[in-house]
Amino acid sequence: MPVTIEDLSNKLGVSRSTVSKALNDRGDVSPRTKERVTQAARELGYQPSAAARSLRRQRTEKIGLVVNYPIRRVSDFLAELIPSMATVAEEAEYNLILYTSMAGQTERLISLCRSREVDGIIIAWPPQFHETVVLHRMLTDERMPHIFLPRRVPHDDISYVAADHQQGARLLTEYLISLGHGRIAFERLPEVYETDYDRHSGYAQALRAAGIKYDESLVISADSAAADYDTKSFQHFMALPDPPSAILFFTDPSAIRALSLAREGGIRIPQELSVAGYDGVLSSGVTEPALTTVRQSAGALGALAVESLLKLIANDGLEAQQHILPVELLPRKSTAAPANGGA
Repeated sequence: MPVTIEDLSNKLGVSRSTVSKALNDRGDVSPRTKERVTQAARELGYQPSAAARSLRRQRTEKIGLVVNYPIRRVSDFLAELIPSMATVAEEAEYNLILYTSMAGQTERLISLCRSREVDGIIIAWPPQFHETVVLHRMLTDERMPHIFLPRRVPHDDISYVAADHQQGARLLTEYLISLGHGRIAFERLPEVYETDYDRHSGYAQALRAAGIKYDESLVISADSAAADYDTKSFQHFMALPDPPSAILFFTDPSAIRALSLAREGGIRIPQELSVAGYDGVLSSGVTEPALTTVRQSAGALGALAVESLLKLIANDGLEAQQHILPVELLPRKSTAAPANGGA
């Protein structure tokens, strides 16, 4: 049976109140008594009740990760994100609780807030801007500390952690231009809102700086609701009267699918077509050829999100925590100088 405060009280011959105060390091208990209680607790294997401790502190010592996006589409990202978040949480003596299938489930979120299951929430992949603002106001009204990840939210009062997606797309495009590519296709993914906007801006910015005319036929807005959207993007680009010499896909999985389609179609990568992805997931480094990509560190994003949320939990009046993390270009074997000079 678990050892209780009453057991310690009986062993030491002091009141339960004194034992409780000593265990909680209260100032109205002598150092000698605290030492005796601590030693007895250690000898008997006493473990404080988590529920009672939470009630006293008005804290659950838990934070929630609410995934607002189909997990199957972000499983590689989550595989790196969750361990880093859990590590930072555990170092602060918090536990990380995962909540899935929460997209559009406002009532479930309200219930989560009102039940006080957690002390704060990290929302992964927030909805479009106006819905995010409504969600932020609801969580604020419920006095639930929260932060969004991994998407920038253009609002001064909303906390978020995101990667510098404009920088990432610009670096990829500049790299391909430096190899000699002039016809560079770009896959968009409108459903990810600000991230799509930022990456498209980086792509267009790099073309403009290099004096390359923006060609609308080389840009496609993919419909990720279709299971084969990555296949359709690749087929669209390759069916153009003047196909691109390089393609930037919105994610690594889409780019990896393109490598397979190119191989099936007898298109040599990178001799006849350069292919690049985005995210830097682990699988991008073991493809054949290895995929050129931009790495946004899911681990760093997750760790910073937890650190920022813990600050918001500790300080109710703290200003919004907004962080944009740099990304890293990873040039690999799926890109090379175009055989025809990129014209």
